[in-house]
Amino acid sequence: MSAQLEAGFLVTWVRAELEAAGETALFDSLVRRAQEDDLTEEEAELDVAGQLAERRGLLDALEKAAGDLWLHQVREARGRAERLERSSGASCVAWLRGTPGAAQRLLQLALALAAEPGKSVVELDGLGGSPGCSTR
Repeated sequence: MSAQLEAGFLVTWVRAELEAAGETALFDSLVRRAQEDDLTEEEAELDVAGQLAERRGLLDALEKAAGDLWLHQVREARGRAERLERSSGASCVAWLRGTPGAAQRLLQLALALAAEPGKSVVELDGLGGSPGCSTR
């Protein structure tokens, strides 16, 4: 995957995906093992999250979810809405919550943005209300 993933998003997201799959202990045991190799806890978590995301196809799922858009960066969403913003050409930046299903939500955002070629931002409200995306 060529996109840069914010460390906070990656670790939180991978932990959440593993928790949803009932595999929380796996992440923790791999972090402990990495710390035995003289990594700090933060470095170990990031290393483990990156490796698991790669091996489990999570990174590939994000890249495919972006479709024809070039996913340049993924940041942790702050506030109530997740969003996808077209920066220049086909390049885009995603703000996603580190929760299970991030790739599916990115797909929904990418499809909405692709359907509105004149728009640069699409948001998915995470606090209920009417389902769907808004564009601007």
